[in-house]
Amino acid sequence: MNTKNIKPFEILNRWQQNLNDGNLSGVLKLYDLSCVLIPTFSPDILTEHEQIKEYFINVIEVQKGNVKFQLNSISEQQIVENIYLLSGKYFFNLIGNEKIPARFSFLINTFHENPIMHHHSSRCIGI
Repeated sequence: MNTKNIKPFEILNRWQQNLNDGNLSGVLKLYDLSCVLIPTFSPDILTEHEQIKEYFINVIEVQKGNVKFQLNSISEQQIVENIYLLSGKYFFNLIGNEKIPARFSFLINTFHENPIMHHHSSRCIGI
């Protein structure tokens, strides 16, 4: 899967598709090796690729997670030529739970093969 020079929103689509298809390797390939992940379902800040892998094993394989973006909530900001900040809201579904609302931000480098440089996600309380 080549992600170089594609539109930032397409990277979100690929992330969603891979997660919903249970494609762990597809999700992980989107994350740069130096990525920081502040995950939805963990109090930890993940700075190593192995930690990110373990987190998504839990979400994808154990919790059978899937996600759906709220398309009308997504904001795209171009920081420099190839760096974008995408933020918005999505819903997660895990085993035994209704929709779990969360908000996100992705820092994406469209020139990199593994374009996600930073990903922050947190539950939305009170929705």
